[in-house]
Amino acid sequence: MDLEKYRQKLLEKREQILKSLEESAKTDINEKSGVGDDADTVTDEISRETYYRLTQADKETLYLIDLALRKIDNGTYGICEECGAIIGEKRLEAIPWVRLCIDCSQNEEIVRLFQQKNEEEMIYNIIPPTIGEEEESKNPQAE
Repeated sequence: MDLEKYRQKLLEKREQILKSLEESAKTDINEKSGVGDDADTVTDEISRETYYRLTQADKETLYLIDLALRKIDNGTYGICEECGAIIGEKRLEAIPWVRLCIDCSQNEEIVRLFQQKNEEEMIYNIIPPTIGEEEESKNPQAE
C-alpha cells in the first residue's frame, strides 16, 4: 500500500475543507455588514443554518483526517478499528479517512438505525393516552 499517496490525498482534502471554511467565514462577515430587508434576513438565517450543518460535518471530517494521518505515522492506517481486518484499497481510495471495513461499517449502520427506532418508540410511549383510551384501560368490558 502506498501510504504517501494516501497521506497526500488526506492533506489535500484537509486543505480544501479549511479553505472552504475560511471563504464561508469571510462571506458571512461581508453579508452582516450590509443592510437588508426581511427576505434578506430569512435568507441569511437559512444560510447560517446550512453553514452550521456543513461546518459540523467538515469538523468531523477534519478530525477523521487528522486521525488517519496519525495512523499513517504509527503504522495502523488501513486497519479496521472494530475487527482489526485490513480495509480494502478501493474503500480507502474512495474515503481515505475511513475507520472501519465495509462489514463493520454496515453493522454500525444497522445498530444506529435500530437505536434510532427504539428512541422514536420511547418518545411515542411517553405520550399520554387520549381520554377515550384512558377510560377503556380503566373499565375493560368483557366481550
